[in-house]
Amino acid sequence: MNITMTPEQLRLLIESDAEATRLASTGAADLCAARCRAIGPRATVETRVTELSILAAYPNPADGVKVLKTIETVAATNPVVAYVLKWLQPGAPGVDIGDARVRTLLTTPVAQGGVGLTPELARPLLALAEVEPAITGADVSTAWPFGV
Repeated sequence: MNITMTPEQLRLLIESDAEATRLASTGAADLCAARCRAIGPRATVETRVTELSILAAYPNPADGVKVLKTIETVAATNPVVAYVLKWLQPGAPGVDIGDARVRTLLTTPVAQGGVGLTPELARPLLALAEVEPAITGADVSTAWPFGV
């Protein structure tokens, strides 16, 4: 799935960032497009994860183990999380980390029925299902004509 932006949306994105504005203003459309892809909104796509892909998502394996241990601990008292844990097991279909409900479940505090992952701990896992916007130099030139 590609995220496309209207020229007006792209212009607002460029104007929201000093570096993108500088690049667009100097006619560096391709560099501006790269900057906009980096700072632009992400879309989520269906991405099934299992225990192994969760471990692989973290440069430090101890962080992946911490995520899995947290899910296991919460699953002992939360039936919804217990199902998630079951679907993470080897041979299971996995859990769609791109699903908004799953993403919310992972980051909602335990006291409110979630897993309680901190934003820092959840970030690499959630990033697996995120795609950057499709922005080209031609898009920048349309949204921000050189010399504007």
